[in-house]
Amino acid sequence: MSVSECVAWLTWFFFGIAAGSATTAGVFAFLMKIGIYPRMIGTSHTIRVLAFYEWMVIGGIIGGGIYSVYPQLTLPLGGWFVVLWGMCAGIYVGCVAAALSEVLNVFPVLFRRLKVDRGIPFFMLMMAGGKMCGALWYFWHGLKP
Repeated sequence: MSVSECVAWLTWFFFGIAAGSATTAGVFAFLMKIGIYPRMIGTSHTIRVLAFYEWMVIGGIIGGGIYSVYPQLTLPLGGWFVVLWGMCAGIYVGCVAAALSEVLNVFPVLFRRLKVDRGIPFFMLMMAGGKMCGALWYFWHGLKP
């Protein structure tokens, strides 16, 4: 490899690191701004393990970045890990959607327009169940995005 090829490769490498870091910082700043992490920590009363949460967020950023660049990588952890990963990813996506809709006041407006004043927890549970059924349908039938 010549010097100019090495310099070009390093330039693209650092450009990729900078662009990925900026994008990741923006996403996580957005998630902090809408209050996902503080709300989850406050609701679960687990402020004592805040350092653990921070390391898990950092690990998720690094792991997600590696997997997005090298999707052919496999982990020899078995099917139980896939189930655990899917559950954690589903919970995370659900929390993001709920926090975003809460910030935008989607549910209060929806309930007021539909004149729903009783059974709100049941209504929320049915919406979550519908989301779960749709996701299962998507994965069982092998649909491609």
